[in-house]
Parts: sequence; C-alpha cells; structure tokens
Amino acid sequence: MKTAWRNRIDRQWSADRLRRHSWTLFRFLLIAGLAFIIVQPILIEISSSFKGLSDLYDGSVFLFPKNPTWKNYVDVWKYLEYPSRLAYTVAYCLLCATLQVVSCSLVAYGIARFNFRAKKMILGMAIATIVVPIQTVLLPQFLQFHYFSPITMFTLGNVLKGVNLIGTPIPLIILSATGVAFKNGLFIFMLRQYYRNLPKELEEVASIDGCGFFKTYVRIITPGAATMMMTVLLFAFVFQWNDYFFTTVLTPGLNVFSTVIVNIGESIAVTQGIWFGNMQEMLYDSAALILFILPLIILYSFTQRFFVQSIERSGIVG
Repeated sequence: MKTAWRNRIDRQWSADRLRRHSWTLFRFLLIAGLAFIIVQPILIEISSSFKGLSDLYDGSVFLFPKNPTWKNYVDVWKYLEYPSRLAYTVAYCLLCATLQVVSCSLVAYGIARFNFRAKKMILGMAIATIVVPIQTVLLPQFLQFHYFSPITMFTLGNVLKGVNLIGTPIPLIILSATGVAFKNGLFIFMLRQYYRNLPKELEEVASIDGCGFFKTYVRIITPGAATMMMTVLLFAFVFQWNDYFFTTVLTPGLNVFSTVIVNIGESIAVTQGIWFGNMQEMLYDSAALILFILPLIILYSFTQRFFVQSIERSGIVG
C-alpha cells in the first residue's frame, strides 16, 4: 500500500516537474524569439556597415564580411562632422527634454493634487494629444511660428505682424517650455499617475511648517519624484533625438542628426561623384544608422536602472 502511494506521489511530482520545465522552456523560446526579432535588424545593419562592395555582390556573404572595412564609417564621420554635430544634438535634445520635464511635472502636479473647474477636461485634452496625429496640428504651429508674436498669437486678424522663427531652435524650445511639445500628453499622464498616489500627509506637514505650494513642490515633492522625472527626461530626450517630422518642418537646417540622417548615403555618394543608385549608398546608410543610435545605446546602458526604479516606486507608493 505504501509502495503504491509512493509511486503515485513520484508520478505526480514528475508530472509537475515536467510542466514546470515545459513552461520555463516555452517562456525562454518566446523571449528569445521576441529578442531576435528586435535585434536582428540591428545585427544586419552592423554587418552591412563593415562590408565593401565586393561583399555585397558575393552571394556567400551574409552576416560576416570577407573583407571588413572602416571606410564607410570614416566617410560618414567626415561628412557629418560627427563630434561637433553630436555635441550640438546632445545639448539641444537635453535642453528640450529638461524644459519638458519642468513644464509637464508642474501641469501634472496641479492636475493630480488640486481641485478646480475643468480639471477633467484639461486632463482629457492632454491625453487626447497622444492619439491626435501630429499632421493635424503641424500646419497651425508652422503658421504661428512663421508669424510669431506673443501679443497677436491668439488672434486671427493681426497674425501677419509677427516675426519668422522658422529655421531657428526657438519653436521647439517654446513648445517644450509650455508643455505642448510632441508626446508631452504622455509625460503629463505618467507624472500625474505618480503624483496622485503620493500621501497627502507630506503636503499637510509641509503646510504646517509654513511651506507654500511652490516650496512644497520643490523641497518635498520633487525629491521623491526624482526617479520618475528622470524616466520622463530619458523618454523626452530619445523622442527629441529621433524626431524628424517637427525638426525638419519647424527648424529646417538645424545642425542635428535627424535633419541629415535621411538619404545620407545618397548625399555622401553625390559628394564623392558616385553614380546614383550605386550599392555604396546602402553601406553608407548602415554606417550612419549605427553612428546615430550608438549614443542612445550608451545612454540606456547607464540609465536603465531609472526605468526599473520608477516602476518599483510607482507600485509601492500610496
């Protein structure tokens, strides 16, 4: 009797272990497959960036070139004037991202912690900007900055008396500082969700100590929300770095990567006198893409802990 019962337990244990191992194997294969789908295009671009024309026309070459070369990177580096353009792009994106964090955090804190009329409507309008196509608002914004005037910007009759800001960094800086730039509705929603879960006792204690709204926000709320703000800063930085639509329309000719990265292979080929349609253009495009995303990969490798901490803390508070 004991032997039969023991055999039954052993079979049950073996079945449970088999199910656990099967589920573990399934999750591993699923995650590995998704990771491969994401990484595979990057691996192909890295491989192409080191290839020469002889490797492109060799059918036996796939990922590993037979004659690897740095020529593609050297030509793209020289054409982009990479160090100076990189410094300008980082400074510009960081400025816009910082302004977005400041403006969006103030708006989100006001929506989350204060009761006033039209509160839900303002939140709804902020969230609506996430789903509204940017093409629908780009023309009005272009006209506003082409004939920009703080006095007449909300009127229709005297619009033509403004100053043309198109082609300067000012339009995106103004949009970032006022909390209406691209994706700012998402940032407001993220910060609002974080602020609304903070204990109200923090503000009550600060009020007893004589702190007003702004002092409470700066000294009490901001240090506690530093991780979430850093996450928003990173999102805003990456969005601004990758933005092509707003940058090329509102600030054409700006010395940032996103204005020149499109069709860069064709541009370099033309400067070198290479006939149009040559496969060398594709190799230049691959090298330019790697140089374009490399700073973001380095940035993420040092700041990924902020994403994890923001998720952990947003689940603990409240």
